Amino acid sequence: MNTTSTRMSREDRSFRPLSNDVTRPRERTQETAQRLSLIAMRNWEKALTGVIALPAAAALSTAATVLFATSILERTFETIESALADIGRRVGEDFDAVGDTLVRDGKDLSS
Repeated sequence: MNTTSTRMSREDRSFRPLSNDVTRPRERTQETAQRLSLIAMRNWEKALTGVIALPAAAALSTAATVLFATSILERTFETIESALADIGRRVGEDFDAVGDTLVRDGKDLSS
């Protein structure tokens, strides 16, 4: 008969739990490892989100800048158009489309 297998069976039957002095540090180490793992996963998520968000933020900033410049350009054209229309209304009352002086009710309006 094999004595090694007999000794192992006896040890298995007489299993004694480890003392708290031994198990508590292991449990603390395991808890710390789980917390660090969770923190690491969160940091990886932030890093990946940041890497993905960086090009998107750059594209949005560029688009906003272009739209802002376009709105300034449109406002400039509106101002020029309004000024020309105002000048046209003032001048248009006294002159025809060719630029000749108009005569109203027999009176020359050129003076």
